[in-house]
Amino acid sequence: MAEAFTMTVPCEHCESQISLENYVAHTKKCTGNIKSQIRSKQGKIENNNSDTDQIPCEYCDTQVNMKDLEIHTKQCAIEYQRIMEETRKFEKNETVLIPCEYCDSPVKAENWEWHSKKCAEAEKRRAEEVSQKIAVRLSNDRIPCKYCGNHFRLQAFEEHQKKCRRGQLRIVSRPVDSNITVPEQWDQSSTSNLARYTLDPESEEYKSIADNFHKTLPTCKINQIERIQNRRWFRQYEAHKDYFIERYSKSTEQWLFHGCRRSESAEAIIQDCFNRSHAVNCAAGQGIYFAIQSYTSHRYTSPDANGLRYMFMARVLIGKTTVGSPSTRVCPPGFDTTGARGIYVTYHDAQAYGQYLITYS
Repeated sequence: MAEAFTMTVPCEHCESQISLENYVAHTKKCTGNIKSQIRSKQGKIENNNSDTDQIPCEYCDTQVNMKDLEIHTKQCAIEYQRIMEETRKFEKNETVLIPCEYCDSPVKAENWEWHSKKCAEAEKRRAEEVSQKIAVRLSNDRIPCKYCGNHFRLQAFEEHQKKCRRGQLRIVSRPVDSNITVPEQWDQSSTSNLARYTLDPESEEYKSIADNFHKTLPTCKINQIERIQNRRWFRQYEAHKDYFIERYSKSTEQWLFHGCRRSESAEAIIQDCFNRSHAVNCAAGQGIYFAIQSYTSHRYTSPDANGLRYMFMARVLIGKTTVGSPSTRVCPPGFDTTGARGIYVTYHDAQAYGQYLITYS
């Protein structure tokens, strides 16, 4: 909404800018001052007996010979009356104009709000038309996928990149033998079935996991992050994942957290995957519990003698989810997990792979 509009008019005597409501009173005062000056001049003229002296007109302040003053004053009086009539019109708000903030056109005060609203709607339509033109132009451009390098039109780009991306820590085909593919981060120098590698805190792999962990546990200190390379367990998980993709025509894999109450529990999981027989406090089902937020899993951990806690960041196949209960021993038919509010419960030991163990305090 525009600020209040104040109309001012210059005084014809002193040329000061005067508001409409004060204009008449100010003009009368100035007129009185002019008349006093005239009488003073006339007194001097009479004393000097001179017809060539000049005095100012009481209306326009022009210096006029004494003999011409009467005619000149009558003409100025007519002009003064005209100005006063226009001033009275302004005082009645008959012709007050305010510039439109959109088109800058002068608009009567009583019509200003309606006019501005119409202009605002027109401006919005113009902006939408420009946006549509830009979108059409961009839709004809091809954008490269950051993972495969192929180019796609805007309409297909986002969907393709979702499919092409396998998360920040995506899996690529890297054959170790004829039956297994492993994550690209794995160290292939080890030939044993199980290997553990402590990550470099300066590596992108470490930073990605730490960032995810600290989103909801910002004050916890990470002591180390280990990558778990269990080929047998990962082979079982990959087979389960392929089965899910066949069923749903897409991957339902998510990165979730799992907290351990004791260090011994973490060691057992690393050796022989997640085991449902160890499940306790089964509010949403008698399975393995995973959480989207690290803070949720933190509540299921306990510090050891050194004050350290243990939490997995795992790959989990979600599939279809439904609500569970403490009596749920097997996932209901047609579903793959139970849970709610950021918690998922799995019922197949190969449905998750604990790829990273976070030790923290």
